Amino acid sequence: MTTVLTALPTARLLQVRLGGIAILGSSGIRTGIDKQEVAGSIRIGPHGLDGDLHAETFHGGAEKAILQYDPAHYDRWREEFPENSERFVPGAFGENFVAHGFSETTLCIGDVVRAGTALLQVSESRQPCFKLNHRMGHPDISRRSQATGRTGWMYRVLQPGEVAEGDLLEVIDRPLPDWPISRVQRYLYDEIDNLAAAAQLAELELLSPGFRTLFRNRLENSEIEDWESRLSNGSLPTGTVRWWEADVAEIVEETATVRSFRLTAVDGAEWPAYEAGAHVDIKVDNALTRSYSLCTLPAADGYRIAVALATDGRGGSRHLHGGVQIGDRITVSAPRNHFPLAAGPGPHVMVAGGIGITPFLSMIEQLEADGTDWNLHYLCRSADAAAFHPALSRAYGTRVRLHVTDGDPLRRIDLAALVADLPASAHLYCCGPTTLMAALREAAADRPDGTVHLESFAGPAAPGVADCAPFTARIASTGETLDIPADSTLLAELRTAGIPVESSCETGTCGTCRVGVLAGDVEHRDLVLSPRERKLCMAACVSRATGTVLLDL
Repeated sequence: MTTVLTALPTARLLQVRLGGIAILGSSGIRTGIDKQEVAGSIRIGPHGLDGDLHAETFHGGAEKAILQYDPAHYDRWREEFPENSERFVPGAFGENFVAHGFSETTLCIGDVVRAGTALLQVSESRQPCFKLNHRMGHPDISRRSQATGRTGWMYRVLQPGEVAEGDLLEVIDRPLPDWPISRVQRYLYDEIDNLAAAAQLAELELLSPGFRTLFRNRLENSEIEDWESRLSNGSLPTGTVRWWEADVAEIVEETATVRSFRLTAVDGAEWPAYEAGAHVDIKVDNALTRSYSLCTLPAADGYRIAVALATDGRGGSRHLHGGVQIGDRITVSAPRNHFPLAAGPGPHVMVAGGIGITPFLSMIEQLEADGTDWNLHYLCRSADAAAFHPALSRAYGTRVRLHVTDGDPLRRIDLAALVADLPASAHLYCCGPTTLMAALREAAADRPDGTVHLESFAGPAAPGVADCAPFTARIASTGETLDIPADSTLLAELRTAGIPVESSCETGTCGTCRVGVLAGDVEHRDLVLSPRERKLCMAACVSRATGTVLLDL
């Protein structure tokens, strides 16, 4: 049975809020969510409040000109998340209007609202995204917002005008009294298989075009849109990561599938120095984080990275190849180094697979400057795909050896023979696909500890839930037991339990999150721990166990 709203509500505008674009805490995400209260009269134009900015084109615009959020919701949020209660205050969800009296249950799609001298119209429910998780410091805020209907709503502008704190917000027309926002939410998120309702909503003229298209796609394609990328962009960052705004100053086509990018700090800011082998994180499409090695030692003209286009990758390379142009602005982290050069006279022997050449470019610079013995084995499918090889060959001659297979497995490098010829003092480095890393690890299993150094540009292949079994971790110092579900990690459950464990890459390639193991059968899935280390510890981000594992924590 449909509840029809007949009374037309009013509300008193307590706050008007505007925001510029800034990086959200340690997340590295550019956003306009941090809106500040402003006094006086503010003009409302066709696309919203003057001075209110948005970081992406899919925010704002004619159908999402103004966001309102019911401040009464914050009481519920504080009850549900008491540990973060200080964050749940008016303005926290990025709303432009703060006013008691309007809510998702008292307003309808198509309601015409007089705000000062402007006329607004309710166009759609706000669809919460992962930025709320970072803003509020908890990974479940966006999902909880969607599940409870505490989302807020959007207005389009029918008549520009001016608005100020203290103005009356008044619903003056209700053309769709049987379509409160909460009812649309029900069919959007709960009764997703209600095709009759979807058919009505697909033709509901005063609903935003984006929402009508969404419901039309459900009817025509019998598919529900993927919410996961909107609700979460991975685990929340731990520790403090510094981020910089960078301009793309130069793009070079190194090969048909590899581009290098020169990045310069905005406004002449001085970026941190770094050592050979370091990498930076880059925000991809302002959502996901991807890591790229720095291709040179620190230079006055900025940072340089190189990116290979991976058609079957996770989206980072596709965005940088297809969506980034000279003059664009991106967000870059401070450099970190999980793959430094080892001390000692060497020789230093480097094995690069494909785009795994990138960290070795700065390493070669440093080894040359130090006068240290080195050589490089560069593995590629074809000579044309060997980015940077012509310059390396010209500069260093026979110290750079190119191994080309042209797709023939019989032409692959003999890693066992390579390792067998190395003296005990040699340091062996490898960066490339996980298959290459695993093969080299096996070939070098008898090398002295601390002489084999690996870095994967992809990390270990993430197993699906079907490849994982739940296990139990017991904390030796307290006796506390933690259940690790198949779809979670030891690192995530330790954090949830309030047990601090440092981490960095969270892909099993850096070893920062290693934890001591006193007993138990560990399934090691990392690419960094040596055979001796694997007898004593495990990488909490990717490795698992059978049954119960006793942790030295």
